[in-house]
Amino acid sequence: MTGFRLIKIQFILSLLISIFLISACKKEDAKFAGEKPGQIPGLGNMPGSPEGSLFLLPSGVHLKGDIVGQEDGPSSRDCIFDGQGFFVTVKITLQRDSISTGPVEVVFPPGLIITSASEGFQHGLLVERVVVTIPPVQPGPGGNECQVSLLLFCLNSGKSPSDATAKYKLGPITSSPLIKDFIDKLSGKKINYRDFESTDPTWFENQERLQDALWNITNGDGLTEQDKENIAALPDR
Repeated sequence: MTGFRLIKIQFILSLLISIFLISACKKEDAKFAGEKPGQIPGLGNMPGSPEGSLFLLPSGVHLKGDIVGQEDGPSSRDCIFDGQGFFVTVKITLQRDSISTGPVEVVFPPGLIITSASEGFQHGLLVERVVVTIPPVQPGPGGNECQVSLLLFCLNSGKSPSDATAKYKLGPITSSPLIKDFIDKLSGKKINYRDFESTDPTWFENQERLQDALWNITNGDGLTEQDKENIAALPDR
């Protein structure tokens, strides 16, 4: 084989590789609608508010008081204490209308963002749905209330984790393609707090890795290969 022919073959191979890489990049851009890691409105260090569809509580159920940071841990007051992540933990009091009858199911969906109403605190993200069944109204004070404690991932690494002084609001269900892809990758994985014994350190270790991965999306350059390996290694539900 002549030197010229060898150079020609190498050039063609290089050209084919370049075309493949450009095509792959275009497909990736299309998948994420041009959204770039570290440039998602309201997340990371970006200004603005998180974007997405409106989340509404079911008919006959409304919020009582403010959503506040939860530092008490699980208690007998909780209808449910569950979620993923530990940097943003919030306490939500749901109240039923006295005229409603029978149990009511409230679904907090994956992708729900709990937005901070206090300056300097992180927004929180739910990546797996949490379902709460509120029993029929009981006689006596507080008989129509249900306390929900949600454990959430942090969406702003440069801000403060939740504490009892922080107040929050029910935000949108995220429309971010990058965040939705992260949630899809975790579908079917065992990541909820209720899936582990309270004394099992595995849950905290897994959530720490997942939190780092999410920050790579919100504040960095996107998921790393190590992030993807960590997600793939999580136990299946």
